[in-house]
Amino acid sequence: MTTTYTRSTFGKSNMFAPALPSAWQRIQQDPILFIAQWLYAHRPLSTISQPASTTSKSASTIPVRVICISDTHNEQPHVPNGDILIHAGDLTVNGTFEELQLQLDWLNSLPHQHKVVIAGNHDLLLDQSFFRRNPRLASRENDERRLRDLRWGSVVYLENELRVLNVRDRDVKVYGSPMTPKYGNWAFQYQAKDTWSNTVPEATDILVTHGPAKGHLDSSSANPSYLQGCAHLQRELWRVKPRLHVCGHIHSGRGVECSDWGWLQWDYDAVCCGEEGRVVVLRMLACWVWLWVLCMLGRAANGRTMTSVNAAVVGEGLAEGEQTLLVDLR
Repeated sequence: MTTTYTRSTFGKSNMFAPALPSAWQRIQQDPILFIAQWLYAHRPLSTISQPASTTSKSASTIPVRVICISDTHNEQPHVPNGDILIHAGDLTVNGTFEELQLQLDWLNSLPHQHKVVIAGNHDLLLDQSFFRRNPRLASRENDERRLRDLRWGSVVYLENELRVLNVRDRDVKVYGSPMTPKYGNWAFQYQAKDTWSNTVPEATDILVTHGPAKGHLDSSSANPSYLQGCAHLQRELWRVKPRLHVCGHIHSGRGVECSDWGWLQWDYDAVCCGEEGRVVVLRMLACWVWLWVLCMLGRAANGRTMTSVNAAVVGEGLAEGEQTLLVDLR
């Protein structure tokens, strides 16, 4: 699995790019998390092996090109061609019929063989329960009849369901869910309870969620200690172990990351979920040293891997041509 992505850079500190905290400031704020994040960020990626393909030789020689975008918020960025286009939610700003239809018309104009979309917390019309909880906001312009009037065209909309896509005689199983932890009053949100356990089919190749998992592409360089992802989703990822996880929601977390499901990964996730302690960090350090030994010996760890993509488009000072994240799924 190869990944190509670009990210904008800033010059001097300004209101859009605040000064980054020093290492000492981060240690003072949360020393255990700082050490865990440092070890995880500096692990030798060359020891992470690529997953073996279960498809035939002819099908595996050509990778499936997955184009990832999210949080376009009414914007219509340039999107390169590929086999599968995934939009991980927040197509709109206010979630009106007009906004959604404009975004769907734009997506339908794109040449991709498969287009998969999930909703985000801003896409209010798609969550009729939001208006039942907020009757003062309900009107004829956002009722179920307007929802049924949406013209989806060739766009596949997933709301807590699995769809099998066929790409060059290869089946790719995609599961999509719009749910995110409650923050403010928006659509498709849940309280602190676990809504993820045993919900994603084990055969899922690509998991699309609006929000990220805890500790993975869910913070910013300006405040790395503020993790905004979901711990329950993180545990569900460990159970399912998909090949690719696409999300958005946390604009400042935009980027790409690779996971190998090893002990270092386990301990890092445990720290991110609040299981602090010297034992966890010491074990993580031992794993980190061992991985570097494997790296120097030219050996790769065996096992499955997952690529995580936070494909948020709006924000982070992104310029034209920098919005799209591309993954080749072998």
